[in-house]
Amino acid sequence: MNELLRRALYLPPQASTVARGIDTLHYTVIGAAFVVAFLTFVLIGYFLIRFRERPDHHHAAAGRLPHWIEAGLAVATLGAFLAWWVVGFAQYRELREPPAGALRVHVIAKQWMWQFVYPNGATAEDELRVPVGEPVELVMTSRDVIHSFYVPGFRLKMDVVPGRTTSLWFTATARGEYPILCAEYCGAGHSRMRGRVLAVDHAAYARWVDRHAATDLAQAGEDLAVRYGCLRCHTVDGTPHLGPTWRGLYRSRRTLSDGTEVIATDAYLTESMMDPMVKRVAGFPTVMPSYLGILSGPDAAAIVEYIRSLEDAP
Repeated sequence: MNELLRRALYLPPQASTVARGIDTLHYTVIGAAFVVAFLTFVLIGYFLIRFRERPDHHHAAAGRLPHWIEAGLAVATLGAFLAWWVVGFAQYRELREPPAGALRVHVIAKQWMWQFVYPNGATAEDELRVPVGEPVELVMTSRDVIHSFYVPGFRLKMDVVPGRTTSLWFTATARGEYPILCAEYCGAGHSRMRGRVLAVDHAAYARWVDRHAATDLAQAGEDLAVRYGCLRCHTVDGTPHLGPTWRGLYRSRRTLSDGTEVIATDAYLTESMMDPMVKRVAGFPTVMPSYLGILSGPDAAAIVEYIRSLEDAP
């Protein structure tokens, strides 16, 4: 039945672990919409005949449905909506929380290309190579305008926003080549902003990574932190200084100057580099400069990766 419905709706083959669940919700919503539309037209036809104007017709509440039927229809409609919302929200939560140990790839979008940076420093343009059966987390940012990372075969789509990061994860279930599209209009070359996911076996992926290995991304981030003067204000051993220490910073809770709390995620750290005045940590002077237009997407990703490497530093 799943394959029949997939073909009937002209959907590409399901190539990720979440694709079938998303398609099932899709089938359910579309099926329910068809059923409701069919019943609505049947009722309209019935009412046109049953309550048509006649010479002996009396207008006194002749066409009113019993109250229990009206209430039942309202409750059924609201119940179906809430059920679909709960299922959709559960799927959203699942895509926001990658499994422990997921392969982490940074994605930088710019007009009109996709750039991928791997943990060992390997880079690729418009071609994301992943091992089949292994969860992959994508940490994405844009260098210019809003883009949207969309892989139809995986049933995944996420906006990519300049100055901050968004993320999603997936596990490819079959070897093959799957197109990457930009689903957000981003300028004159929008239709040309294409790429591909190459899902390969573990041996082929390991060979490719070895051939394209460069400087470790966290090591590159440390070098960049020195070059751009980050370590003049931030320590890496827990010592208090002008800015918060980077030791244990990643995914820690931070109290802001307005009393609210945030978690130091990739998005928060990237935003703090690009626009440090938006969320100022309590107890520290406002001396952090903006690196918007100074740090490139790969450089910001490398610094975030270095901070992440200090999460459990002694």
